[in-house]
Amino acid sequence: MPVAYGRYLAQVIPQATYVEFPGEDHFLWVMPNWRDIFDAWIGHVIGNTPPRNSERRFATILFTDLVGSTAAAGAAGDSSWRETLDSHDRICGGVIERHRGRIVKRTGDGLLAVFDAPSSAVTAGAELLGALAGIGLTMRAGLHAGEIEFREDGDLSGAAVNLAARVEEAAPPGYVFVSSTVRELLLGSDHQFVERGDFSLKGFDGTWRLYEFKM
Repeated sequence: MPVAYGRYLAQVIPQATYVEFPGEDHFLWVMPNWRDIFDAWIGHVIGNTPPRNSERRFATILFTDLVGSTAAAGAAGDSSWRETLDSHDRICGGVIERHRGRIVKRTGDGLLAVFDAPSSAVTAGAELLGALAGIGLTMRAGLHAGEIEFREDGDLSGAAVNLAARVEEAAPPGYVFVSSTVRELLLGSDHQFVERGDFSLKGFDGTWRLYEFKM
């Protein structure tokens, strides 16, 4: 639905309040900033916005995605694919817990996880790549680190979260990509990175240099 429709309604409805939010989906409850939209609606109805209990702190974000899952699901059939996804969830839960991370939520055929240490996050991403390949699944992953808002409902928000999602989208199938921030945080460690060039990431100005993490 073109945004111009909403702007037009705000012009012709007396005493209307028009509020515009960034986003890529009209199913607003799946967008990372869904709380902002609902708060605006609640504030309009009752006259004030409910308070939020949130905390900002530094963390490393990991996004993963299964490549070719739609075709694989069609070939396997519903029952078999459900068993495969159950195995995926068990593997991901075990690896992320072992590296002291937390799964925030499932994102379609992937997940969002958060770690205190970038070293734990990149190692977990690489281990997931190998473990899922062992059950016939091809994954890609992206990581970024920065200050993040931890919300009272357990979800995360902030530019660092959105950037990690864009890094994952830039990664080819079977690769773990990290931002230059993650790579710089791990300078002097035993972790090995290969430069993969400068990328334009949707929603962010300029280009970002991304690196492949190799175990």
